[in-house]
Amino acid sequence: MNQEPLRLEPPTVAHRLAWPTAVALSPLLIAQGRYVRSLHPKMPPAPEPWDGAIEGPNSLHVLGVGDSTVAGVGVTDARLGLVPQFSEALHEWSQRGVSWRSVGESGATSKEILAQFLAAAPGTPADIVMVSLGANDAKDLKPLRSTISRFERLTEFLHEAHPNAQLLFSSLPAFNQFPTLPQPLKAVLYGHSQAIERTLRPLVEARPFAIMSPPPPAYSEGFFAPDGFHPSVTGYRDWARFAFQDALERGALEHLAPR
Repeated sequence: MNQEPLRLEPPTVAHRLAWPTAVALSPLLIAQGRYVRSLHPKMPPAPEPWDGAIEGPNSLHVLGVGDSTVAGVGVTDARLGLVPQFSEALHEWSQRGVSWRSVGESGATSKEILAQFLAAAPGTPADIVMVSLGANDAKDLKPLRSTISRFERLTEFLHEAHPNAQLLFSSLPAFNQFPTLPQPLKAVLYGHSQAIERTLRPLVEARPFAIMSPPPPAYSEGFFAPDGFHPSVTGYRDWARFAFQDALERGALEHLAPR
């Protein structure tokens, strides 16, 4: 049984105005985005395979669904990405075997995950489904209402495919802490991401089988990969431990406790 849901403030007027502001400033924001990309070339996903296992009794299964952070962009070994590092923390705590598998694509929005990748999501029944998605919906300034609708469909699909799994949603990136983003691009992306996250969070946490991680604290030194946008090995480790500790403290892992 989950503990009390995490309650944060709803989106402010400023957050909701980020999207129309982006429309008004689109020529400037597009130019800034192109300039940032020219300085920091696109990094590839971690080489496949995007699955693995940690030996131990009574094995658990973790499924990751999402975008570049599930694809391991920022590291050169998939075992150092978000889902496997979370799996390592789960193994250390539970003293059980853990297998993991990631499904998704770098750059994917919620629309693309729904359309192209959910067919691969069922597979082995999962005990935990990690969803790291929404950064590209915010970055690409997808409208709020349609983004929330797609997340709700995604949540229901994953629950139907894995009815005994705990769904763990990551919070959206704190774009206001990204070192490579100039103003006003940084403020607009952060505002829109907050509009998405603060609207989505109560809808996720109203379900007894799902939680959403809190907003991250200040990113640690060494958190970012060389592109200044994706996590490094250190960043994925810190993120995985943060998500694991939150899930543990809120009672979302009780059914997986050491035996």
